[in-house]
Amino acid sequence: MVAGKAARRNKELWGKPRERGTAERKATSISKIVELAFWGTIMWGIVRLLAHFLNLTPYGLGAFARPLLSGYEENSLMGNSLGAIVLFVETILASFLFSLLFGQMRVWWIGLLYGGILLAIAGFFFRIGNWEVGTLSTEGAWYLSYGLFIGMTLVLEQSDEEQWGGKDKER
Repeated sequence: MVAGKAARRNKELWGKPRERGTAERKATSISKIVELAFWGTIMWGIVRLLAHFLNLTPYGLGAFARPLLSGYEENSLMGNSLGAIVLFVETILASFLFSLLFGQMRVWWIGLLYGGILLAIAGFFFRIGNWEVGTLSTEGAWYLSYGLFIGMTLVLEQSDEEQWGGKDKER
């Protein structure tokens, strides 16, 4: 029955604010958000370039910089570079907004919902009604995995800070 007592104690603690330490949760630090944006830009920028190269989507990395490109083509080096910078800034904003809106939730799938919201916003600007099925599925997979990356990374970071108290310990 010892296992039963431990299971009941875990059920009591599940879903409650951290009873082992402080009661409030700290917001995600700016350095963690910038680090997340850097790696997210690298990984999802490469995935977007690869999807565009394989003709799975008409929107390459330069599509993020469309409003800023006046005399340059989207697929040029300048367009892709400016698109990567815009994607970095958008990832910082998306990560910060996620930490504000969903920072208190500890469910992994909330990132999928967030990716769906980002897809709807991008679809509004890129006229989602005119997309073919292949473009819709590629963009949907890209945005859902992008939102899941942001969501799971921030939830895991928040969980690690709660567990280890923000200290860098060797595991």
